[in-house]
Amino acid sequence: MFANTLSNKWVETITLVTTLDLIVFEVDRIGFGIPMTKIDRIISSVFLGEDYSLTQNVDILDLHYHLTGESIVSPTSIVLWIDAHQQLAAIPIETVPVMVSVPLDRIRTLPSDFRQQDQLGIASHIAIITDDENTESTIFILAD
Repeated sequence: MFANTLSNKWVETITLVTTLDLIVFEVDRIGFGIPMTKIDRIISSVFLGEDYSLTQNVDILDLHYHLTGESIVSPTSIVLWIDAHQQLAAIPIETVPVMVSVPLDRIRTLPSDFRQQDQLGIASHIAIITDDENTESTIFILAD
C-alpha cells in the first residue's frame, strides 16, 4: 500500500512537455527566440536610461549590426540571457519582446552545414509560429 501511494504521487507530478516557451523579438524583420530557461532578465531602456552599469561584464551581441552593418542607436529593450558558453550575454533590440509557447512539433534542428555557413553561428533551431491572424512566421532559436 505504501508503494502504491508513492507511485501515485510520482505519477501525479509527471507533466508532459509539449511546448517550448520562447522570448521572441525581431531584428531587422527577422524573428529570433531564446528559451525562457535561458533568460536572465529583460531590461527596458526606459529603466536603463543612460546607466548601462546593469550590463557591465556582459558580452553584447549586436544582432542588428551583424545583419545590417549599423548598431541600434536607442534600443527599446535589452535581453540578458545565458549563451551557449554559459556566459551572460545581452542583445539590444528595438522591439518589445513577447513570450510565445511553441509546440515541439513546430521546431526543427538547423542542419549542421547551414549552421557552419551562418556568419553568427548562433541559431541552433528554427520554429514556425502562428499569430492571432493565422500568419506564419519563422523564428531562429538561439543556440544552446
